[in-house]
Amino acid sequence: MPVGLPWTWRTRRRDTPDARGVRQYEHTVWGRMYASEDGTVRDLWLPSLGRAKTARPAAELGAVAKVMAYGASTPWRKFGALPPASESDAVRLPELIRVFDFGCADGSLELLLSEGPEQAQQRFMADAAPAFLAAATGGGTLPWEDCVDCKAIQGCSDLKRAPRLWGGRPTVPERKRRSLSTWDLRLHAECPAQYHLVRRLHLNDLSIENRGARRGRAVDRWLDARHAERPLRACGDREFPDLAALRAETGLDEPAACEAMGMLAEHRLLCPINGLGAQERVLVQHRVTAYVPELDLVVLAKPDLVHTDRGRWIWRETKTSTRPLWEGASLLRTYPQLALGVLLFHAGVLGEDARRCWVELEHLRVGRGSSRLERIDPGRPETVDEARTVIAELAQPLLGDTTYEPRTGRHCHGCQARTWCRPGTAHVADHPLPEKPEADTSRLGREAADD
Repeated sequence: MPVGLPWTWRTRRRDTPDARGVRQYEHTVWGRMYASEDGTVRDLWLPSLGRAKTARPAAELGAVAKVMAYGASTPWRKFGALPPASESDAVRLPELIRVFDFGCADGSLELLLSEGPEQAQQRFMADAAPAFLAAATGGGTLPWEDCVDCKAIQGCSDLKRAPRLWGGRPTVPERKRRSLSTWDLRLHAECPAQYHLVRRLHLNDLSIENRGARRGRAVDRWLDARHAERPLRACGDREFPDLAALRAETGLDEPAACEAMGMLAEHRLLCPINGLGAQERVLVQHRVTAYVPELDLVVLAKPDLVHTDRGRWIWRETKTSTRPLWEGASLLRTYPQLALGVLLFHAGVLGEDARRCWVELEHLRVGRGSSRLERIDPGRPETVDEARTVIAELAQPLLGDTTYEPRTGRHCHGCQARTWCRPGTAHVADHPLPEKPEADTSRLGREAADD
């Protein structure tokens, strides 16, 4: 049966307040709550906008399990005296708790946990209690997407300022603060309607990524996990997994797994940790945030890896492909995240002296010696000018757009929001793609997670 009042678990200090002056904390849950008629079973359904999630953070599940196992249905009160703590309430505690994730877009369902109160207590102490303590006592700041809605942004010294980052013009009329990433720029350049539907309305038709995109994402995840290990260990010194182990870890089919193994073998020679001192800093998927005051804009970037090397900062982007780099193309135009990295270095957001920093592209392919490492110097004025031109040409149309009209083309076949786009659906029907093997990674698909 549905539970009308949310479960709440309270922790009460019986002597003096804690260091924050608090005598009692309330822990509650959100979602759709249900309980059996005799109260022995409690269920929580967590809705997800697209597909059902197969996993959630351990700290979140630990907190949810504790509240479900030991909480009582309690009205929420903003002011006034609180009712007794849950431990003293005359309420029957459940013998079984279950947490499900429900996909609102496709009706999918995933069981995330099913256990008794003792296991819930163990889960809370191991995973949730340390996270709760850090949240309750922490006082630092972590600039990222939340800066968009922050009311204290003007006085925040931890959010780096980058005035005139690319020389953008303020929109007329002025619009509310928003964020911008290279993923936004690429999506809008391809199709304004896709950008609006996917990034602003969070709509996704749940289409499956092509094999190249899945392969590239698997390579990224494998490298991220190894580069994040401490103490530092270079990939050149590692034993790489065999085909069966890689397939089990990544879920790739055999042809894609073979390609991924070839790319990982190429990475061993190009790994940025090779020869790096143990004292150097290595940050995987590091969040880089900057504020452009004249545009009231929060710029977000998440490079694959940034690290120090004898006093200089190096920004590394890793891309996988079956095709070689086109010699006649500008790297900054082909990969705008490199251009944004150049500008952020030049503005002092990462590294105080751009002349001592590098932006790197690691382009991985299958085949011995076929991969490349390209270095870009953010201290060269001509490089900064090109980067400003690249970002300005992408950003200004996006910032000034108010209609987000569809722009049909070949990209409609892989559009994540085509279900809600009549012109795109008609274009796909009228222009079927010829059947041929997938030849390249979908950069847009991979950058969705990156940015």
